[in-house]
Amino acid sequence: MTEIAAESVPGRDEHTAAEGRDDPARDRFRRLREGPLGPRLLLLSALIPPLMMLREVLRAPQLHFYDYWWVLLDITGEDGSLRPEALFGFRNEHPFVLPSLLFWLSARFGHGLNHPLGLVVLAFGVGCVLLVSVMLPASLGRWQRAALVVATSTLVFNPHGIHNFVRSMSGASWILAMLLVLGALLAMQRGRLLPAVLLGLLASISYGTSFAVWPALSVVGWMRGERRGRVATPMVVGVVVVAAWLLLRGPQGGGGASPTDDPAQALLAGLSMLGMVWTGTEPSLALVAGVAGLAVLALHLPGCLRPEHRAASAPWWGLAVYAVGCAVMISGSRAAFGESAGLQSRYNSMTAALWIAVLVIAVAWARWPGVRSIAVFTTVLGTVALGAPMAQAVREDAPNQDLLAVAAKVGTTDAFTDRFPSPERLLPRLRALGHYPFSDEFTLGCGDGVEIGSRVSTADWRVPSIGSYREPRPAGWDVVLNVETDQVQGGARMLKGWAISGIERARCVAVLDQQGEVVGGGVVDIPRSDAEGQTPGIEIGLGYRAVVPADTAGPLRVAFRFPDGWWIRPLTEHPEVTS
Repeated sequence: MTEIAAESVPGRDEHTAAEGRDDPARDRFRRLREGPLGPRLLLLSALIPPLMMLREVLRAPQLHFYDYWWVLLDITGEDGSLRPEALFGFRNEHPFVLPSLLFWLSARFGHGLNHPLGLVVLAFGVGCVLLVSVMLPASLGRWQRAALVVATSTLVFNPHGIHNFVRSMSGASWILAMLLVLGALLAMQRGRLLPAVLLGLLASISYGTSFAVWPALSVVGWMRGERRGRVATPMVVGVVVVAAWLLLRGPQGGGGASPTDDPAQALLAGLSMLGMVWTGTEPSLALVAGVAGLAVLALHLPGCLRPEHRAASAPWWGLAVYAVGCAVMISGSRAAFGESAGLQSRYNSMTAALWIAVLVIAVAWARWPGVRSIAVFTTVLGTVALGAPMAQAVREDAPNQDLLAVAAKVGTTDAFTDRFPSPERLLPRLRALGHYPFSDEFTLGCGDGVEIGSRVSTADWRVPSIGSYREPRPAGWDVVLNVETDQVQGGARMLKGWAISGIERARCVAVLDQQGEVVGGGVVDIPRSDAEGQTPGIEIGLGYRAVVPADTAGPLRVAFRFPDGWWIRPLTEHPEVTS
């Protein structure tokens, strides 16, 4: 009877069998969720942000940027030798000892290449992530710990901060300073005052914003319940450091109006810096995000001040104090430079410091446990996507730097006074040091032995013969070698235009004299929407720019290498002269 009754239930056997088949899948999911494998796989994804930034570093120009040149002029003699006493000078009011030393090492032993120093800065960023992972509270679960490490990696290597890595001279101060500050906070978390103070001193001679480490260390000591003397020591050392800085730096010049004229402008600069990872280019959105981050911290503060949570949460409150201190200093010195003053890419490390602290506090001592995963997930995806405009703006500037490298190589940088100071003093130093672009790594990228100073045969190079150097092809595709701008700026002759062969863009550009000597060159693959609109089906990147000394004797020719070979055309003997 029982068997019959059981058999009389339609689909029961099938359902039971299905449950049996599903059990292994559910077991695997449970093992993944509850075992160590799932968190380890999540933790492995923390490698993605630094690997993406590594790609950006390796695609960046090899020539160093901006402040690097001023520092190199300060710390080297005319023969390129180091002036050790100059390492202890200031740059834009900032103590700059350790970055200056890194610049010298790059110039002396790294051929002055941007990429190796960029890799060092990348290692500093990885060190920041590792220090945060060591500092995380022991009470966190494996999934929480892994998620926070991934979020930290995302914030440190965020596209908003691409400037610090592809322009390594910037990260050599900002990312190094953050690494040292995190090291100091870790030492203070473990009750090791002397190492914390020493690391704080190193941070303070890396960049001026690191002065904010001193109140941060005192906050950590106070929350840990340290003795009064140990709590006060970092602040006392900080006062001595700032006093010495004020005494030694001397009178300093500045740009713009007084940054303290308008308190509202200062608030905008400081708060937008704290929230910059939550916007593309809008200061108002960044300000709202900065206020929101501070509000989240304020809501969690009472819970973290409970005796059972004070010590464990101390380093994260110290990190938040450091970030806010940096924002105060930046708002006091940069507010006069406009409403977007707080959205500079180089400030990403300090913004990252705030949001790392916010996430750790919100996850480890949550007021709203149900939103913890959403907060981390949103931060990872949202801040990366919103960093795209900043990253693209930095990438679009790369051709200008590559063209500067060619201009320096041929000895005429008159069109780059905002990027390359005092060439009459700087170029001899670079030559003496074998510094890029006066090193073997420099190339026009043409192949066939076409490099600055080489002599090549152009007998089999083709010349368009119709109209404005345009050659129609039987298949209907044209060869067009366009020179729309040919100007003399000081000692430099600057060329600009676009070039196409069939449906192919140029692979390189070179300028030759009548004897076939390569006397100049430039960069290609520059987007030109106007030209690309006239040539349906062509890839993006038809534009080029080139430079050659204006006093080069005789008629000149500009040549382009395409996949189907070389094309060349003469230049006018009477370029436009600009003031």
